[in-house]
Amino acid sequence: MSQSPLRRKTVKGFFWSSVESILSQGQGIIFGIFLARMLSPGEFGLIGMITVFISIAQVFVDSGLSQSLIRKQNCTSEDYSTIFWTNLLIGIFSYIIIWLFAPFIASWYGKPELISLTRVTSLTIIIGSFTLIQQTMLTKEVDFKTITKSSTVGTFIAGITSLGFAYFGFGVWSLVIRTIINQLVRSVILWNQHKWIPRLNFSKLILREHFSFSSNILLISVIAAIYKNFYNFIIGIRYTAEILGFYTNADQYSTMFSSTISNISSKVSYPVLSEMQNDDNRLRHSINKLIVNVMYISFVVMFGLAAVAKPLFIILLGAKWLPSVIMFQVLCISYSITPMHGINQNLLKIKGRSDLYMKTEIFKYLFLTPLLVLGAIMGINVLIGGIAVFYWIGFAINAMYSGRLLSYPIRKQTMDLLPVLIMSAVAAGLTWGIGFVFSVKDIYLLIIQAIVYPGLIILFSVAFKMPAFYELKQILSDKLTVSNFLKTVKGEK
Repeated sequence: MSQSPLRRKTVKGFFWSSVESILSQGQGIIFGIFLARMLSPGEFGLIGMITVFISIAQVFVDSGLSQSLIRKQNCTSEDYSTIFWTNLLIGIFSYIIIWLFAPFIASWYGKPELISLTRVTSLTIIIGSFTLIQQTMLTKEVDFKTITKSSTVGTFIAGITSLGFAYFGFGVWSLVIRTIINQLVRSVILWNQHKWIPRLNFSKLILREHFSFSSNILLISVIAAIYKNFYNFIIGIRYTAEILGFYTNADQYSTMFSSTISNISSKVSYPVLSEMQNDDNRLRHSINKLIVNVMYISFVVMFGLAAVAKPLFIILLGAKWLPSVIMFQVLCISYSITPMHGINQNLLKIKGRSDLYMKTEIFKYLFLTPLLVLGAIMGINVLIGGIAVFYWIGFAINAMYSGRLLSYPIRKQTMDLLPVLIMSAVAAGLTWGIGFVFSVKDIYLLIIQAIVYPGLIILFSVAFKMPAFYELKQILSDKLTVSNFLKTVKGEK
């Protein structure tokens, strides 16, 4: 049976979205490894200190308006032009604010060098505001191929440039250059590939229309950005730049893998599942299939990384990054549940309950506040542990509300993901324990663990007849054809 144009676009979008995530994140990991060996933890920590301010500014630049444009069926040139000028003005204003407050930021951390670092790095805010509309249009058209081209080329050129700067002794400025070049190259490619020019018109009525939808998203995004980056703020204030550097790299690498899995599943599932928003039985069955398959990948990958973390970090980054290992392991376990956050959040949005979406996010971050306070008082290990508790409790809060809308309660969701959670934890525990049984060089230990862990996963998956294992095996063997992908997402037999 032939597939509809929308379905073909969805599958094509899935393919290019996957390619983008794999190539961009893969390059990021490779260049990050070289930079970590060339630079010190303290230099990474300096960038981590200013990340919170730039991240919050970037949230305000978008203000959720891009999601409103994607949601609106028939956007006019006036819609796009109005939001473009709004984004640009907010971007310029945000940069000026950060430029003026740079001395206060440096004084707060006791690092005078942060003045120039903050002012230069913040240029990415203005550069990014130029490109939001192009990226929004391409996303709306499900044209992830162009987005993939821009992000892949941008990451590569920025990575090569930063390595050159690091080689010639520019230190922390290598990381600044990497960020700016990456954003600049992406912007140039998107403007060149998508021939849209903003008009010199602005409609307050149109802005009011889009902001009425995006205001809740803006509030949620600001809260999330503050709390996500508040870890850096607390660590930078309470501890040394070196400790912040250890945390920054541990968080960066663990987030790369978890966000790749979560982003791909969200980008693909949201438009497809939206088509069945009025058919609860079909939607519930499809969500179930999504949870089983996505969480199989997430738990297997993230627990596996935690199991081999020590020899992996020593070989790739060097022994100086050894304090990052325990942080990386805890964060891998923490972030392994993040796809469940996205699935339940998408369900709330599919059902048109942005009010519940906002409520769940507020509850989650209110719960996180005392954990952050405890971490600031009792030490970095307590803080990292609090992050783990937050992510797993956050899943429960999301599932509690979304489950009521679809008669798919948290108990049922937990039972669906529990088998693969137990399997991955046991396999990871046995693999991790090899390092205590055998006293061998790190390279040999990593090779042994890299053979044992996949072997245990395959053995357990076959022995306990894990449905996701066979389904993913079938999809891969069929080279991810249109029909098989749609069967997986829509739950068809």
